[in-house]
Amino acid sequence: MIRAQTCPICGNELPADSTDSGLFPFCSGRCRDVDLYRWSEGKYAIIEPLDPHQHDLDADDEYEE
Repeated sequence: MIRAQTCPICGNELPADSTDSGLFPFCSGRCRDVDLYRWSEGKYAIIEPLDPHQHDLDADDEYEE
């Protein structure tokens, strides 16, 4: 059985046609704005190396011949 998608902010179940609403993956404009506010306050972070060539170079060398 496929689980219904939920809003990442409030956890409410999204209606089946929510992908067409322009708010997806949020249930409302309020939840979308809360998410934007959290990003602007620095509460979320994407932790990746700044240089894409630094990422697991040693692991790649094992497979080269």
